[in-house]
Amino acid sequence: MRLQVMSCTDVVLDQEAVHVTVEDPTGSLGIRPGHAPLVTPLVQGIVYVRTGTGSDTYVAVNGGGMVVTPATIRIASRQAVAGSDLRHLETTVLHQFEAEAEADRTNHTAFEKMRLSFLRRVTDFERSGGRL
Repeated sequence: MRLQVMSCTDVVLDQEAVHVTVEDPTGSLGIRPGHAPLVTPLVQGIVYVRTGTGSDTYVAVNGGGMVVTPATIRIASRQAVAGSDLRHLETTVLHQFEAEAEADRTNHTAFEKMRLSFLRRVTDFERSGGRL
């Protein structure tokens, strides 16, 4: 079956596979050729790919979604990094994804605080008789 893994900016992996294992919110999921059609979200983790020659490839994905047909698997993720060194992907890349997610949460919190402060000030201004 054909496996395609895409990030926002690149096709990270496009190859034939005989077995693919992914993580969705319910746990680990194995897919082989002829699998029933499926659409599922993916959690941050490692996609394991077994090729027809028996070699393994790994792709770190930062969440995303997957569409499976009997002949293809398509994975789209905000970030994806392919490699043959599983330890590097688990310790370095997934750690980087988590650090970026934490930075996103921090930025979102700061933005929400600024937005609420602005709304409070507009409300106070209007209560004091000011007009916008």
